[in-house]
Amino acid sequence: MKFRTRLVLTISIAMAITVTAGFSAAVYVVEHSEERQLDDALRAEAHEEASQIAANATDGLHVSDRAGAETDVGHLTKYAVIYEDDGRAIDRTISFSRGVPSFKDVVHPRGVPFDIRYRREKLRAIFVAIPGHPNETLLFAAPRSDLEKDTTFLREVMLASALVSILVTILVVWRVVRNLTRGHEAIGETARKVTAGDLAARVTVDTGDDEVVQLANDVNEMVQRLAVLVEGQQRFVANAAHELRSPLTSLYGELQLALRRSRSAAEYRTAIEEALDSTRRLKALAEDLLALARLGADREVSLAPVSLDEVARSAAAWVERETARRHVNLEVDTDGSNVLGHAMDLERMLKNLLDNAVRHTPEGGYVHVRAKSEGDTVHVTVADSGPGVPADDRERVFEPFFRADAERRRDVGSGLGLAIVREIARGHGGDVTLEDGPGGRGALFRARLPAAPSNEECLPKG
Repeated sequence: MKFRTRLVLTISIAMAITVTAGFSAAVYVVEHSEERQLDDALRAEAHEEASQIAANATDGLHVSDRAGAETDVGHLTKYAVIYEDDGRAIDRTISFSRGVPSFKDVVHPRGVPFDIRYRREKLRAIFVAIPGHPNETLLFAAPRSDLEKDTTFLREVMLASALVSILVTILVVWRVVRNLTRGHEAIGETARKVTAGDLAARVTVDTGDDEVVQLANDVNEMVQRLAVLVEGQQRFVANAAHELRSPLTSLYGELQLALRRSRSAAEYRTAIEEALDSTRRLKALAEDLLALARLGADREVSLAPVSLDEVARSAAAWVERETARRHVNLEVDTDGSNVLGHAMDLERMLKNLLDNAVRHTPEGGYVHVRAKSEGDTVHVTVADSGPGVPADDRERVFEPFFRADAERRRDVGSGLGLAIVREIARGHGGDVTLEDGPGGRGALFRARLPAAPSNEECLPKG
């Protein structure tokens, strides 16, 4: 059963119980009020009748011939009979023409109204004493028909009112609940579309309920981010397949060419070296892919204080051969800052930044590494004197497999190094951005990392 239906049924049942209980209480109060009025009128009329009988008792006790009184509950048709103590009827009204009720069947305490049935008619009766005649008792009664008619009419009116009220309540509740749950249904429908693979689905809510609108916006934002993640994953898989295919195709072609005919040892050596070069590229690409996957999955990095001076100098030593070959001036300047992080990942981050900087720096250029603490953040910058990066590409360089046209023509790099840099920085609670180099020349990568508390000792890199 749908939530909307359950909610409508629950509210309607609760309302029906409340209305029924209220109307029943009203009927009960009205019925007893009218019965009290009848009893009061009956009691007064009975005492009046007893006084009249006592006043006219010169030739014996006889029921008077006066008519019943007019009351709020209708005209009282008089039923009266005088009993001796032994139950013998002395006199009666004409209304008891077919015989009087047996005394032993109707005897009740005096002054207490009660119901009796005479023939097919229901009567309200009372016993009262006759002044000056202790051995005789007057039974005075009146029909309940007018009272029963009023009660029946009241019950019918109340029942009709209750049914109408319940029906109106169900209609109103259904409309209100439908309006209230329209936004939730839209959200559920969008969720089902997204589950089916439609990442372009969005929630459209036309209600003024702030909570529902906020929920719809949150769901839309979640779907938007999910779409970005899925699109990025698909693009990553496609790019990975493309990048892996190139060295594999090259390796396959080189080995196939080497086996087409007999060759000299020198020719075989050349073919093996070319295949080994393709294997190195394939191995480096596989390692970068594994590193990127590990960084994306392992967000709970065990952080510890790490010396940036040690990490920076270790990374600089890793590119020392390339800087010497290209006559690139590499400078490392740190203020002894410590950051909270994982030493091996931070060293890999700086290695990738230095490798990228040295690769894009012309011979005789420079690469500067700086680390400076500012409050609870440590800024690590790597600047080079290369050609720089156009403003439109500065954010894209951190996307997996992105390479500028010049790099693609030279078939340099895998396009994963800077993506790994950003994953490491963000995995440590920081980030990395690309800016203009000093004086507007070259490129400057700025990594912001959380500083380690000053009262903690720096741990070794490993």
